[in-house]
Amino acid sequence: MTDLNKPSRRQFLKVGGAALVALPIIAMSGNALAAKNESVRAALQYQTSPKDGKQCSTCQNYQAATKGCTLYPGDTEIVPTGYCSGYIAKK
Repeated sequence: MTDLNKPSRRQFLKVGGAALVALPIIAMSGNALAAKNESVRAALQYQTSPKDGKQCSTCQNYQAATKGCTLYPGDTEIVPTGYCSGYIAKK
C-alpha cells in the first residue's frame, strides 16, 4: 500500500471525533420529532380538549409513557387532555 492511499492518524481522529459528536445529535433528533397520524385523527374525530369529562388520560387506549394511543399507530403527539370517538373508560 502506498503512502497516498493510507489515511493518516490525524485524518482518522478528525473523522472519528466528528462521528462521536454527530451520533448523540442524530439520536436525539429522532426523539424530538413527534409524528402525527392525520388520517386516523380525522376518522376518530380527535380533538385536543376533553368532551363531557372524557379525556385521553382516563382512556384504556392512552399510553402515558410514550404519549401515544393504541388507536393511533405511529402517532406520538396525543395530549392527555385530548378526546376522540374511540374513548373507552379505564376500569
